[in-house]
Amino acid sequence: MADRFPYPNTKGIAKTFWDGLKEGKFLVQHCHDCGGQIFYPRVVCHHCGGTNLSFREHSGEGEIYSFTVIHKNRHPAFKDKVPYVVAIVELAGGGRMMTNIVDCDAEDVKIGQKVKLKPAAVSEDVTLPYFTLA
Repeated sequence: MADRFPYPNTKGIAKTFWDGLKEGKFLVQHCHDCGGQIFYPRVVCHHCGGTNLSFREHSGEGEIYSFTVIHKNRHPAFKDKVPYVVAIVELAGGGRMMTNIVDCDAEDVKIGQKVKLKPAAVSEDVTLPYFTLA
């Protein structure tokens, strides 16, 4: 099983997020105490410490905060995928997430570029939040 794709943990507090992706919805948490947007899913608001949180649908828009291009990956599940772009995306409304930028040439990716969510099913149970250039 060493060549198995490393799937994320889709249980616990993040279950709502992962279930939403399977339905084509990008859900992020919002704090009803301070109004902050929270990503990644947690039980306590990292802005104010509040616990009055709920999930809301997000536009799936953001911009590239930072990125790198992976040219070599020894993990068997990724060896045929190089080169690929790993990026930190600043989500519209706040919060950052690590993701892949897909459907473009790596040399076309720039910091500050606008991106849009492109969910991709990688198994029957898991859909991942990839992004494309907007």
